Amino acid sequence: MPGLDQGAAVHLRLTARMQEARDLPALSFVLCNELRALVEYRQAAIVACDAAGRGTLMAHSGLVAVDADTPFALWIAEVVDALRPALGALPPEAAMLAASADSLPARLADGWSEWLPPHALLLPLRGPDAVVRAVLVLARESPWPQALDDGSPAWWLAAAVGVAGHAWWALASRRPRLAERWRKVAGSRRVQIGALAALLLLAVPVREYSLAPAEVISLASQVIAAPQTGVIRAMRVPPNTPVRKGDVLAEFDDTSLRSRLSVARASMATSRAEFLQSSQRAFDRQEARAEVGQAEARVREREAEIAGLAAELARLQVLAPADGVFVYSHPDDWAGKPVQTGERIGLLSDPGQPGIQAWVPVADAINLAPGAPMTLFLRVAPLQPLSGSLDYASYQVADSPEGIAGYRVRGRLQAGGEAARVGLRGTVRIAGEWTVLGYLLLRRPLAALREWCGC
Repeated sequence: MPGLDQGAAVHLRLTARMQEARDLPALSFVLCNELRALVEYRQAAIVACDAAGRGTLMAHSGLVAVDADTPFALWIAEVVDALRPALGALPPEAAMLAASADSLPARLADGWSEWLPPHALLLPLRGPDAVVRAVLVLARESPWPQALDDGSPAWWLAAAVGVAGHAWWALASRRPRLAERWRKVAGSRRVQIGALAALLLLAVPVREYSLAPAEVISLASQVIAAPQTGVIRAMRVPPNTPVRKGDVLAEFDDTSLRSRLSVARASMATSRAEFLQSSQRAFDRQEARAEVGQAEARVREREAEIAGLAAELARLQVLAPADGVFVYSHPDDWAGKPVQTGERIGLLSDPGQPGIQAWVPVADAINLAPGAPMTLFLRVAPLQPLSGSLDYASYQVADSPEGIAGYRVRGRLQAGGEAARVGLRGTVRIAGEWTVLGYLLLRRPLAALREWCGC
């Protein structure tokens, strides 16, 4: 057992160790493992008490970290909760409470022999306000002394626990106010210089911009539509192929029309034979002259029918109305497909007048004015951007080919854009109005905040 001088030296050393603790886990570790220099014990545990009176195991002797959800942790927390009224009733000069299985309810006493030695000592950690914020539990096989004689181990233990209570109160209530933190941070010269640099950076003038998927189109395009209702037999020109005026672009199925034309020509031959017979009979009989006019009318009717069918056969071939590039989807998509009169088959584009078509998503839309600069980054040549200018932007939202709601915009490529092939895709950057960098960075968060709060 330590004497008076030895106990004072140990107490001072423990006090120094508790002063070095920077948080509650470090203080708990010191109390659970270094009090053996004053008294002998087999187990030590620290149970923290919250404002609602519930305990939580913070530390245990011999362990670096503990799990508050283990059976022992839950049991020891319930033991401390059950003995808290007795601890709170202790006078300040009586800083410890001896406990055993007999001090607990039956449901907790049954686990004493499994978790703790027979004799335990509970020491409340109080601050200057006399509030118990934690309880130190020491357990061993021999009974604990009841009196606190000056210089005895129990007396030095009570003195160390008093210091520990003050340290616990100081660490638990060490929460600097926001104003104090702000003054400390704002007083730093580095922080001030950094804040000034950030404000200057946010005030840098920049242009708003919007990114959108884009495609190279021709500004001089003609819609190639179906001339009549029918079934397309074949596409005679591959997609994106240059064609000349008069070239056959597509052919319709002519089986039905040719059958009708053959029948009409056979009827024409029969009508002409009947007309010839009527003319010959008219020389001999007067009454046969009336049949000549009827036979002639039937011949003319057959001629008109044949001429109509021939005209329909001529329309079965879709011809290019001018020179250009015929743009459409894969030929297999059209072979055998029934179409209606006026249905779009493809586009005849002039490659000498390239342009940009894009769909700006609603979330990325900005104020777009005609003539705004556009920069096109093609997927095939991302390091060689093409410049252009905005012609117009639609006022109504529509679904893009990808099914995304957006605004349709068109622009004109400037000099050097003739090398861009119609149909190439990429991403276009459309410049908007001048603003500051801070607004550009916070525009979407502010829009989302206003949409969320409705103000």
